[in-house]
Amino acid sequence: MKRFYIIFLLFLTTQLYANSEKFNNYFISAASIAKPSVVNIVAYEKREKDGKIKLQRISYGTGTIISKSGFIVTNYHVVKKGDLFKAVSSDGITHELQLFQNGKYYLSDYKTDLAVLKLDNSDGKTFTPLRLADSNELNEGEWVIAIGNPYGLKQSITAGIVSSKGRDNIGFTDIEDFIQTDVSINPGNSGGPLVNLNGELVGINTAIRSASGGFQGISFAIPSNIVKHVCFDLTSFGRVKRGWLGFVAREKSFSQNKENKSVEVLSVIRNSPSDTAGIKQGDIIKEIDNEKIESLGALTKVIGNKGVGSRIEILLSRNGKIIDIKFVLREKDEYVRLQSELEQLFQSYGVEVDEDAITGNIVVTYLSPRSPHKEIEEGDIIVSVNNKKISSLESFIEKYKSSERKIQSIKVIRDSGTHEIYFEDIKNEE
Repeated sequence: MKRFYIIFLLFLTTQLYANSEKFNNYFISAASIAKPSVVNIVAYEKREKDGKIKLQRISYGTGTIISKSGFIVTNYHVVKKGDLFKAVSSDGITHELQLFQNGKYYLSDYKTDLAVLKLDNSDGKTFTPLRLADSNELNEGEWVIAIGNPYGLKQSITAGIVSSKGRDNIGFTDIEDFIQTDVSINPGNSGGPLVNLNGELVGINTAIRSASGGFQGISFAIPSNIVKHVCFDLTSFGRVKRGWLGFVAREKSFSQNKENKSVEVLSVIRNSPSDTAGIKQGDIIKEIDNEKIESLGALTKVIGNKGVGSRIEILLSRNGKIIDIKFVLREKDEYVRLQSELEQLFQSYGVEVDEDAITGNIVVTYLSPRSPHKEIEEGDIIVSVNNKKISSLESFIEKYKSSERKIQSIKVIRDSGTHEIYFEDIKNEE
């Protein structure tokens, strides 16, 4: 009997060792597949000193190669302050970057905090892209690894599990649909890949939730399906084409503890898809494409992930009756027509504006969670800019441009009262 137990224990130990080695090999294989597609990004700013232009290193980051021709995806916050960039691949080679038609080394989407750069392949060189997996197939509890450049330490690998999916209302970006993990992420990891054990990209690491600035157990990544959509539009059109509902909404609590909320339509934009479909002020949005809408974050996430031409179905409540509305999302005509001015307004102040369908008033349709101007609220009616009255979207833009694209103050009507809001002097960001 004793001999039997000894043989059994030897067998069990052998099996555990074999399984442990097999488990380890999954991580080793995934890392070896992904590493050639990861680059370390160093951003430099041009600074003038003693009449000479010098380059000052301002930040580290990480990028992920997504095409054989050398397109790289990273976070917008990694590159937004840089004038020049250096990309170093896993083999230690430093690569030059190509300029885009906008005169910059990157194309960006502020709302998802994503940007695209391009490695120079004028000599015909090809690169090793990382395969993009379907992030919808990612499971909570699944093992994932991150590769990045934390604190400038090149090609560092960390591992953990997926803690949750579909996180929104966090305040990091405008369109939020984050993968939450417990993978160790620190400054410099931004823009690097979150990889499954098949060595496929499931997300782009973007942020940590921390009081100290360092990793404390919670990190977030942008799902690969969003990355794929944004990168395709940026490289094809120079910007992201998004479907547009065309109404302003607010969260409304209907319980004493304020945990139960609904989303109410405050204003419908003139000639928008919502206006054409018959959505009205006061409607309560219940569902979009069978997804419950109980917060503004959920509404933004559902629509932000749908492209131009998407057919959607909205279930809403009006005067106690349930109404089913179907229509096709389209892009804002005003965005195409006044693209550069509206984009700069949003980049600088985190504010989007449009015209109400019934009154023609200029309404604040969206306020970025990262906007420094928290005195503004969605649904505010703007009546003047820098003490100059406005009557249309065109006049708003005209006053904005004539003030050298700087806003000192705006006057708004809110809840039948008039409020004067003063803006701090901030530097415009292109």
